[in-house]
Amino acid sequence: MKLNTKIDKTAFLQSLRGPFFADVLFDQIPDTVFFVKDCKGRYLALNSTLVERCGVENKQALIGRTVEEVFPAKLGQHYAAQDEAVLRSGVPVRNALELHLYPNGREGWCLTWKEPLRDGNGHIVGLVGLSRDVATAHTAPPDYDRLVRVLNYVRDHIDRPLRMSTLAKTAGLSAYQLNRRMINVFGMSTLEAVSRERIEYACSLLKSKKMPISEIALASGYSDQAAFTRHFKKSVSMTPTTYRGIHAI
Repeated sequence: MKLNTKIDKTAFLQSLRGPFFADVLFDQIPDTVFFVKDCKGRYLALNSTLVERCGVENKQALIGRTVEEVFPAKLGQHYAAQDEAVLRSGVPVRNALELHLYPNGREGWCLTWKEPLRDGNGHIVGLVGLSRDVATAHTAPPDYDRLVRVLNYVRDHIDRPLRMSTLAKTAGLSAYQLNRRMINVFGMSTLEAVSRERIEYACSLLKSKKMPISEIALASGYSDQAAFTRHFKKSVSMTPTTYRGIHAI
C-alpha cells in the first residue's frame, strides 16, 4: 500500500483548536525557558519555568509585557537590545552564553537561542527563543564569564582573522585552558566554535540578505569565495548557492 506523504501544513495548523506555540510541551522542562514574542518584543507565549523565575503568579501576568518590564534594568536592557537586533536584522542568536537572575537573587548561566518568525511574505513579525541552564559540574561560574568575553569577541570580529593566541588572551587563559573549557561547556574545541560562528553568521546572511556570495564570504571571515564554499559545504553538506535557494524568502 502506497502511503500519501504529502502534508498540507496550513490545513493542519488551521484545524488545531488554538495556535500551537509548544509552551505546554516546554512546561515539562524545568531547566529551559521558552518564549514567543511579537514584533515589539512583547510576550505572546511562554512556559511555566519563565513564570517561576520571574516570580509572578501565572503566564497571563507576563503576556503582553516586554523584558524591560519584567527583569532588573541592566538585564532587561540587554535582553531588549538582543531582541531588537534579531527583529531588525533577522540574524538569529545561537548558543549565546548569558547570565540569568532568578527570583531568589541567585545568578545562573544559560545558553540562549533566538530565531526570527516571518509571515507568508517573509516579513519579520516576531521571534521564538529558548534559554537552557548550563550545568556547573565541570566548570566554575567565573570561567563562564571568560567564555562570554571570547564568544562576544568572535562575533564582534567575525569578518577578521581570529588567532588562538588572541582569543586566549581575551579570556585571560592559556590556549590549552580555553580549549578545555570550550569542550566542557559546548562539546567542541575553540577553533570548532569559531568555525560554527562563521557558518551560522553566513547562513543568516544567505537567508535574510541579497548580498553576493563573494561578499558574504568576506563578511563571515573567509579569505575568498572558494574557501568559504569549501568550508560551508563541509559543515552544511550543500553549497551556499543551494542553501540560499532552499531558504529563499
